[in-house]
Amino acid sequence: MMRPDDDATAIFASDGSTIQRLWWSAEDAPVTLTNEAGVSIAPWEVELLRWPPEAEDWLKRSGYLPFRTPDRELWCNCAD
Repeated sequence: MMRPDDDATAIFASDGSTIQRLWWSAEDAPVTLTNEAGVSIAPWEVELLRWPPEAEDWLKRSGYLPFRTPDRELWCNCAD
């Protein structure tokens, strides 16, 4: 379970076994996330759980968040 964090700029990610806080640098292009030890984390190594809204575009462009197009067409996966 994630602990609450008062920092609105906090990024939390899971590597499948642990949840860790990551830091990002908006000055880098593309954005690079690092862990507490300063080691860069690749987008395919973690699943982001929480991030600041203002970082969303940068995180998408850097591959940390998938691009999702809204599916406006309703469908049913049931037998008629």
